[in-house]
Amino acid sequence: MHVIDLTRKPSYKIENVVASVNLHQRIDLNAIAENIPNTEYNPGQSGL
Repeated sequence: MHVIDLTRKPSYKIENVVASVNLHQRIDLNAIAENIPNTEYNPGQSGL
């Protein structure tokens, strides 16, 4: 039997976040991904 220590705070890491929004206009996701550091856009990998 394993005992869980509930007095310690758990550690966590946020890794893959997917969000959606309706801007009611077209935007160039390739241009955005090319100009913002640490971003990636892959139209073949839909997150939804």
